[in-house]
Amino acid sequence: MKRILALLCVVALSFTMIAGCACTPKECPQPCMDAIDALRNQPCDASACEAAAQRAEAAAARAEAAADKAESIFMQHMKK
Repeated sequence: MKRILALLCVVALSFTMIAGCACTPKECPQPCMDAIDALRNQPCDASACEAAAQRAEAAAARAEAAADKAESIFMQHMKK
C-alpha cells in the first residue's frame, strides 16, 4: 500500500512539474496568431458547439465512473 501511495505521489509531482513547464508564457509565431485570429472571426455553428458540449459531458461522465470504480477498489483493499 505504501508503494502505491509513493508511486501516486511521484506521478502527481511529475505531472505538476510538466504542467508548470508547459504553462510558461511563450509568444506564438505569426502563423499561429494568424490562425487563431481566423478562428476567432468564424461564427460558431450551434450544432457543432452542441456536439462538443455533449462529448465533454460524456467524457466527464466516463471520468466520474472511473473515479468511482477506483474509489470502490481502494475501499475494498482498505477493508482487508
